Amino acid sequence: MCAHKVNLEMKTTTLKFPQALSFLRIRINSFYLVAFMPLLLILYYNVWVLAIAFYGFVFFLLKSDKLRSAKNPKWIQKIFSILIAVGSFFLYYLLVWIVPTASFYSGANYVVFLLGLFLFFFDVSEWKQAFTPLFFIVAATSSATVADLLGPLFSPHLSEVANIIVGILKALGMDAYILYTGAVPVIGFTSLSGSPIITAFVYECIGIFGALVFSIILVIVLIEDSSRWGTRLLASVAGVAGTFLVNIIRITLILITDYLYGTEAGAVVHYFIGYMLFSAWLVIFLFVYYKRQIIGGKIQTLVGIRNSGV
Repeated sequence: MCAHKVNLEMKTTTLKFPQALSFLRIRINSFYLVAFMPLLLILYYNVWVLAIAFYGFVFFLLKSDKLRSAKNPKWIQKIFSILIAVGSFFLYYLLVWIVPTASFYSGANYVVFLLGLFLFFFDVSEWKQAFTPLFFIVAATSSATVADLLGPLFSPHLSEVANIIVGILKALGMDAYILYTGAVPVIGFTSLSGSPIITAFVYECIGIFGALVFSIILVIVLIEDSSRWGTRLLASVAGVAGTFLVNIIRITLILITDYLYGTEAGAVVHYFIGYMLFSAWLVIFLFVYYKRQIIGGKIQTLVGIRNSGV
């Protein structure tokens, strides 16, 4: 009986192993598996870059149909690509001379690794399929620097955005008000437990970083789209405007949490709510954009039925 059970377990193992090998023999599966692994390093060394790097990985997933039929590289290119991929893990020792606060493994390492990995699995003539994901990661990780450069342009509008948020809080029944520390607006109110809460509304709260990341995604999506330029321009304006609206919702939710449950709960919400709202808005925007003709047709049908009924 025991011997029979052991034989069954051995057969199951020998069946699973060839299945795993057959999965990895498919070139694109191996590429995706190896491309995903460094995300765990980014999670450990630089967690804020993780979302950007993951979106770059998703862009590679969206290229799967084209990558399946991509040409195979020559052996010389494969050797060169291995040097690039391995070298990506030592990029830190070069970056630290330029940026002393650089993490050991971050977005720059991942971009170089993906470039080497792409050249190992696919011929260099297929470079267009790698441009979108790599451009996104490079542009998005440098957007913080661009946001800092835009500070003098948008900082004078802090008070206007703060007034919008305070107006929403008052409409919800909170005794919110604005004070000023120099040019910086400070939003204050009394929590449900009676504790006074004040929050400085600084430049980083205005949502420029999120708008830049969303703009980068828009550039990538709309360049590859064949719609008319007028349609793409309107979609861009709506998308960026929606990002600022989502940011106002984000800050409002954080302050409401402070009001109801205290600043510690608000700090927890502050940590993840931005990623959740941004991702949700991105999914909604892309869904509506690509389904706009179907949605528009349904709206016209409903309007026609309503008019005919009248």
